[in-house]
Amino acid sequence: MAVSSLRVAVLCCDGLYQRHLVRRAAEDFTLVGVVLQVSPPASRSLLSRLAKYRRPLRLLRQLIARVLLRPHDRRGAALQRQLFHHGGAPPELPDGVPVLVTAAINEARTADFLRQVAPDIVLVNGTQLLRQPVLELIPAIRHGLINLHTGLSPYARGANCNLYMLMEGHPELVGVTVHHIDPGIDSGDIILSAHVPMHPDDNVETIEVRSFQVGIELLIEAAHRLEAGTAPRVPQWEKGKLFLRRTGYVYEPWQRLMANRRIARGLVRDYLADQARRDGAVRVVRGEQP
Repeated sequence: MAVSSLRVAVLCCDGLYQRHLVRRAAEDFTLVGVVLQVSPPASRSLLSRLAKYRRPLRLLRQLIARVLLRPHDRRGAALQRQLFHHGGAPPELPDGVPVLVTAAINEARTADFLRQVAPDIVLVNGTQLLRQPVLELIPAIRHGLINLHTGLSPYARGANCNLYMLMEGHPELVGVTVHHIDPGIDSGDIILSAHVPMHPDDNVETIEVRSFQVGIELLIEAAHRLEAGTAPRVPQWEKGKLFLRRTGYVYEPWQRLMANRRIARGLVRDYLADQARRDGAVRVVRGEQP
């Protein structure tokens, strides 16, 4: 397949899934630049970092989760290797593509870098919430900035959406969304969305891995559709749930353990037995709208 002349830049954190995204963008498009957001070195003392575990129950949950999640993590890691390793090794960034590394995605250097590489579209995943001066570039970029959200918008926005939907007993609301970026949180007009396929023997970790597999391909498809002029643009039709600290959702590994216990009791098996009806009650944007 010939590489498209569409000039693509990628803004992402530096993780396995995101490096795979960069490789996929390079395979299908003319990749002109990558901005990697990396976490700065921890500046707090060990005691201050442990302060969040000052409550004995929370510390106990953390220790138990570390032990009991090991087999779940091993299954997730095995699926990661199967789906995201290239020639038996994690993906590397393509040679010859300009890369900016930053600890703050919204700093002026990011905007200056994007102006310099002059993309037709910017693909985003895993960064901090984009703010000025990056957002002010949207009108100057032909197809704008589009984000891969690992949650099914508008039903689930924020962080760890699929985990929380499983915890709350809603596997039919586990999915991925590609949307235009606006100043809100996963609230821009939707281009494409999809459920994440599930298997009877899944756990939280394998579902997460598969969500990135489906989501990255959906993001690539959305870029192709925007280039061809066939991409839907669907305003979000409800507010849904916002999974953030300020709305009472603070991630702990213990939550994965609780979700896995719910799956072991039949959450996913029951869903799969009634999937057509449950999925039919959920609206996804499949691309039929021109």
